[in-house]
Formats: sequence, C-alpha cells, structure tokens
Amino acid sequence: MAFEILPWRRTQILALQVHPSPSRPHHLSREGPAAGVYVRVGSTNRRADAELIEEQRRFARGEGFDEQPMPGIDSEALDFRAASELFAPYRKLARRDLATLRFVTDHQGRKVPTVGGMILFGKDRERHFPDAWIQASRFAGTDKSRIVDQAEIRSLPACASDAAIAFVQKHTLHGAEIGPVRRKERWSLPPAAVRPRPCCGCCAVRSWTRSRASSR
Repeated sequence: MAFEILPWRRTQILALQVHPSPSRPHHLSREGPAAGVYVRVGSTNRRADAELIEEQRRFARGEGFDEQPMPGIDSEALDFRAASELFAPYRKLARRDLATLRFVTDHQGRKVPTVGGMILFGKDRERHFPDAWIQASRFAGTDKSRIVDQAEIRSLPACASDAAIAFVQKHTLHGAEIGPVRRKERWSLPPAAVRPRPCCGCCAVRSWTRSRASSR
C-alpha cells in the first residue's frame, strides 16, 4: 500500500493506492471462502459465485481458463485437418505446433487438449461446451417480439464469425452509386461497422467460464 497527501481545493486529502493482492480472492471470515467473497459492480457490492471465485484464483496465479488442460480426453480429439486448413494461408501447421499455440498441453505425462484448443478445433466440442455456437436472428421492427429470420451457426468458431457476417449482409440493403467511370457499392450497414464488434466480438470477448446461452 502506498499513500500520499494531495491538495484539493482549500484542504488536503490522503490518497491511498492499494495494490492487487497475490492471494486473491479475499473473503469475510464469518461467511467463509465459498459465500464470503464480494465484488464491486458499479456502486454496489455483489456476492461472487463459484465460477467468478475460481476465475479470480486463476488470475492471481497468472493462468488463463483457455489454457487449462482437459484430462479426460486425448489430443486426437482435436481436428488437426481443420486447423491446418485454417492456418494454411499464413503458415504450414505441424502437430508439434499445437503445443506452441497452447491447443494441447502436458498433463500427467501425456498430451491433452486445452480448453481453448477444444473450443476452437474440438471434434466434439459441443458435448463439452454446449454453448459454443452462435444464434443469429432478424427481428421485425425495433423490439424482439417478432422474428422474421433466424439461423443456428454451429461451425468452428474461426468460421462461425464469417457465417454470422453473411447472415447480417443477407438482410442489409445493398445498392450502388453509378459514377462517371466507376460503380461504387453502397451498404445500409457499413461492413467495417459489422465485422469488429457485433460478429467477431461475440466470439472473441465472451466468457467461456460461465454457463449461459449461445452467443447472440
């Protein structure tokens, strides 16, 4: 902990800087480690559930959820052919590269998939992560009371974002502006606005540690 005295208006205040503890998460002794952990959400304190408590412990250890081993299966559960095809435009993928990319890891003397490897290239990933798919819908009007089209995208996550973008473009008005020499395409939703956050972000930034519905 560090502190300093700072001037503020016509007085002085004591500013404290509390560094993150290496032994997180802390809990209230009278409630115990399972029920006594609280997190700050906005202006309120909320009790942390078991998944959030474990996430805090991994963070304190410098570990990521996607690098955790899945000891119940072996490395053959990953679709190496699909991974090779997706990496082909950038590099030739060898089986030894799976460990470098953290798709597999050593566990009790053998190679097993990591959580990230199973989500990205698992042959049976929906059995282990049933929420690893995207649900896309188009609604009539400005609310969600009537659905006019929908799709379930269950391909590999690296391909699913392209399918989600294709679904959005299917329902986007597409026109053209005819110039003196060239024709310029016009979209009601600019492709640059669709790709970064709504479609790619739903897969990239969601938390896979928590049980929830599909990405939408």
